[in-house]
Amino acid sequence: MKTINNDLVKLGKIIDKTLLSYLKKKKISQKRLSDSLLYSSLGSGKRLRAFMLIETAKAFGSLKPSNDTLIIATALELIHTYSLIHDDLPCMDNSSLRRGKKTSHIEFDEATAILLGDGLQSLAFEMISSHDLAIQNDVKLKIISELSRSIGFNGMVGGQMMDLVSEGRYNKLSPNEKYITQTQKLKTGALIIFSLKAGGIIGGANSKELKILEKFGEKIGLAFQIIDDILDCTSTEGLLGKSVDADLKSGKMTFVTLLGLEQSKLKVRKLIEEAKKEISKIPKDTEKLMMLAEFVEYRKN
Repeated sequence: MKTINNDLVKLGKIIDKTLLSYLKKKKISQKRLSDSLLYSSLGSGKRLRAFMLIETAKAFGSLKPSNDTLIIATALELIHTYSLIHDDLPCMDNSSLRRGKKTSHIEFDEATAILLGDGLQSLAFEMISSHDLAIQNDVKLKIISELSRSIGFNGMVGGQMMDLVSEGRYNKLSPNEKYITQTQKLKTGALIIFSLKAGGIIGGANSKELKILEKFGEKIGLAFQIIDDILDCTSTEGLLGKSVDADLKSGKMTFVTLLGLEQSKLKVRKLIEEAKKEISKIPKDTEKLMMLAEFVEYRKN
């Protein structure tokens, strides 16, 4: 756990440095957008998705992350940040605290937050498709295609819509495990799966190995979200760095509301064991990914 925490802290600094270096070459004309970008994207966040991408690429032969890999990992973190900014909006989860500070729409305003999220998504694709990257165009195209699918209507955005439906906003929905599983698979799991598959694509993984990474990602993605739901009920704003009891207040359907705390914890344990069994099928050095699976279960924020 301590090793992963240390790795994430180091990576966070590298991601910040990579983003600042890229932004030096690209002047953002609107200062308010530039200020909000730096506010939302630097010095905070776990960088778990970037870690997954880089460690998977390393497992498949990229022993030291190249500048290309770091830029793609940074772009991935921008996508994640955009999703959080929009998720926090009053029309969505209406959160006032994220990553230990005011959410973007509170620090700035709703209009700026919406435009910031839109801009971060565009910037991420711009970074990945850049001519400055040395990776082959077919690899870039594959990564862009995978990312587009993972955050679109049948991915993260679709999962967010299902999440809103689960609150009873549009019609009465009876609590059921199948619906919650699919919601979390799309809302949280899709980008985690992309993180792993993108690392595999960069490292030259074959189709069978990419399928294993996808299954591994499904397991830890679902476990990650269940832990999030557990922490929402049991932790504090100080520890989490974001609002607590949000799911309960909104009437959102989660594994905790359906199964209770203890059964939810047991489900996480089962998912983590299944994930580790899955990733062990790849004859590579996947120790860090194994450790990451354990980290997901025992994280405190």
